[in-house]
Amino acid sequence: MRASIQTLVQCRLTGWLCAVGVVVVWSGWLVVSRLGVVQNLTIYDLMMLRFSFALGAVTPLLWRYWPRHLKWWQIALFSVGQGVPYLGLAFGGFQFAPASHAGVMMNGTLPIIVALIGWVWLKEKPILSQIFGMVIILLGCGLIALDRGVRGVEHDVWIGHLMFIGASSFVAFNLVFTKVWNLTALQAVVLMPSVNLAWFGPIYLAVLPSALREAQWQEIVLQGIYQGFGPSFVGVFLFTTAIRVIGTASTAAVMALVPAMAALIAIPVLNEWPSSFVWVGIAVVTAGIVLATHIDKKY
Repeated sequence: MRASIQTLVQCRLTGWLCAVGVVVVWSGWLVVSRLGVVQNLTIYDLMMLRFSFALGAVTPLLWRYWPRHLKWWQIALFSVGQGVPYLGLAFGGFQFAPASHAGVMMNGTLPIIVALIGWVWLKEKPILSQIFGMVIILLGCGLIALDRGVRGVEHDVWIGHLMFIGASSFVAFNLVFTKVWNLTALQAVVLMPSVNLAWFGPIYLAVLPSALREAQWQEIVLQGIYQGFGPSFVGVFLFTTAIRVIGTASTAAVMALVPAMAALIAIPVLNEWPSSFVWVGIAVVTAGIVLATHIDKKY
């Protein structure tokens, strides 16, 4: 009996550590992506590095985990969700707005967009606590929209905000597709880089601007490893493990820490010190995400 309780505690601890690991990986991706955009590489370089490194990691899994039950148009739609269009909006947004803004706009609006898609498409109405949480999130995003006190914020920062929300929309559709089309995490992991690299790679090599020759090798290695192995590989493994051990609601609640963690990491890495508007906005959005993450029980 005592041994079984100890095993249970250790298992639960592993789940919580995995959830915290997802927060670190995802918030780190926001900062590393912002760093890549403000340095030498183009956004097309970042995409190519992400897909190339990720495909190298999942190639041994391609045959076994390829989602053969999906039709060609479903594969195409799903690959868009966290592929070139999503990354184009996310990386493009970093050209206008700092990492702390991205953490709020992308992670904060995600449960709202997922709820709206579920309501319209799956006829699943949000409950009162979800609606209240979404209203709080919108208030927090409004505070972020008013911010002009962070280093790197310009008068056209609103363009970055809209691009972040657009990127969040693609992720939201992918979450719903994953549920409706019965995709496993490993099927999603092998599908994303292979499909995107197949059509984006030739276009990138033929016509898109690149700064790989001008960039330092450390910059290329950092972006390649983090973009390719971070959220799309390690993050997925940690996320699915956390959900399996501690449940969707607990995992989603921990994920609410991403905006604050991204803001903290951005201070030493990017020298982006959040203003009072940002800190209050992060606190408000975090509270709203915790209330709204009842959504995760469905998706």
